Amino acid sequence: MKWSEYANLAQQSLEKFYLADTKEQFLNNFYPTENPEEDNKVFNYWWLAHLVEVRLDAYLRTKKQTDLEVAENTYLHNKNRNGGTLIHDFYDDMLWNALAAYRLYKATGKSIYLEDAQLVWQDLVDTGWNDIMGGGFAWRRPQMYYKNTPVNAPFIILSCWLYNELNETKYLEWAMKTYEWQTKVLVREDGFVEDGINRLEDGAIDYEWKFTYNQGVYIGANLELYRITKEAKYLDTANKTADISLKELTEDGIFKDEGNGGDEGLFKGIFYRYFTDLIEETANKTYRDFVLNSCQILVESAKVDGYLLMGMNWKEKPSGKIPYSAELSGMIALEMAAKLEH
Repeated sequence: MKWSEYANLAQQSLEKFYLADTKEQFLNNFYPTENPEEDNKVFNYWWLAHLVEVRLDAYLRTKKQTDLEVAENTYLHNKNRNGGTLIHDFYDDMLWNALAAYRLYKATGKSIYLEDAQLVWQDLVDTGWNDIMGGGFAWRRPQMYYKNTPVNAPFIILSCWLYNELNETKYLEWAMKTYEWQTKVLVREDGFVEDGINRLEDGAIDYEWKFTYNQGVYIGANLELYRITKEAKYLDTANKTADISLKELTEDGIFKDEGNGGDEGLFKGIFYRYFTDLIEETANKTYRDFVLNSCQILVESAKVDGYLLMGMNWKEKPSGKIPYSAELSGMIALEMAAKLEH
């Protein structure tokens, strides 16, 4: 099968395994689910942001209007369920949704999506930054002392996109300011990106939390700054982070299992999105081979009754209750493989 066919199959498989019985729930959080009420208590606002993105990936690949409608309907469902706004307690969740909104704007030209992305950006600037730990955006409103990569790096990406679109210097200035803080506080000399600092109000970095998505969004942030400034140091840093990620976080040509909390299921897919952007920028064959070879391992493990059920560990047959975050990660990876195939 071609990677585009695997990507199509993955899109269909999400509905096969996770489609919920109620409109409000949209997707079951787990498969299998014997007790949907219990399993679906949590509204996974940020998972749905990535579902919007991967549905949009399908549209950009197929150019089918029905795929775009699915992406837009997913976005609207998520926003409505969040009270008709992207504003939320978690700044990182808001940013994932803002990035999805901006991409929908570029695909459709509808101003409401751009306005949503701008609203999130402005809310972070107005309320999210403070001088604890020397600066940086907080993770969530009730925890302003805790700063982490999943907020700061996506904020840089969003700022660069808004700068490119609107040509207002404030966006680039905030991107640079945030990048300087992120790099100084949470990036090792070899390019490895740490998760966060001061979570327990002790000034400590969470060195034990080594996650793929932190590397991915920092690669993305560097790429966007490189494209704006044309300064080679940003592209060099993106490559350095990619190299150390593949060295430290993989085993036998695939990323290691990152945990079983549910959210971790999405981390690999986020890495693949921004890593593939880097591959398209640099045409690095080693990176490209990693994506395609690891996706081959993924699909061989995931085949179930003609569909793809993708678990937390891509090397193993999925077992137990699997969060749809893991299925989403696999979908993103396969859409990226299809992109590279094209």
